Amino acid sequence: MKKFLRYLRNGVLIFFLPFFIYLILAIIGSIIPVNKQETNQEKEISVFLISNGTHTDLVVPFKSSVFDWKEIFQEEHFKTSPGDYQYVGFGWGDLEFYRTTPQWEDLTIKTAFNSLFLETPAALHIKLHQEIVRNDGTIALSISKEQYAAMVEYFLHTFQLDKYGNIQPVPNLHYNSRDAFYYAKGSLNPFKTCNTWVNNGLKNSEMKACLWTPFTQGIFYQYP
Repeated sequence: MKKFLRYLRNGVLIFFLPFFIYLILAIIGSIIPVNKQETNQEKEISVFLISNGTHTDLVVPFKSSVFDWKEIFQEEHFKTSPGDYQYVGFGWGDLEFYRTTPQWEDLTIKTAFNSLFLETPAALHIKLHQEIVRNDGTIALSISKEQYAAMVEYFLHTFQLDKYGNIQPVPNLHYNSRDAFYYAKGSLNPFKTCNTWVNNGLKNSEMKACLWTPFTQGIFYQYP
């Protein structure tokens, strides 16, 4: 019996060790800041980080002096006219996860496993906002035109383009009348999550970010 219990204990330790190491790496990566120095450039563009506690979106003006997203998003991609809204949110994730899990209660073990451990297609979830609701899950940021231009390029580079260079909406996939999904580059995995994608967008825009994080809490830690 003692031998069996020893094997059982060792098996449990071996099983949970990778999760423990992953969590430690996530904590270390989250508390190490990058781009900590403030830019001297004039901050003219308002952007937002919006989190539901698990997933983070980057929300930007639909139209600004830097870029007009009407040049990219067509009205037929949405159930409502995107030009009627003030802001547009960008979130990245696993396409099949988006397709089968509109609510967290819809999540299955199979969907979670496939999205994390199989090389499945990604998607960008685009949400239209008329106004931004300020709460604990929202952080407002002011950035320069140069930083925003870099952010726009980061978004554009994420879209999976067709052979004609056009973005590709995912057919018949909407959560409501104010959103659309588009095929995107990459594939979600434990080391590249939806929050990692947002954090990389902040880094690419020379904004405060953490070294690496798979969690929304790591991003928000840098903006107390």
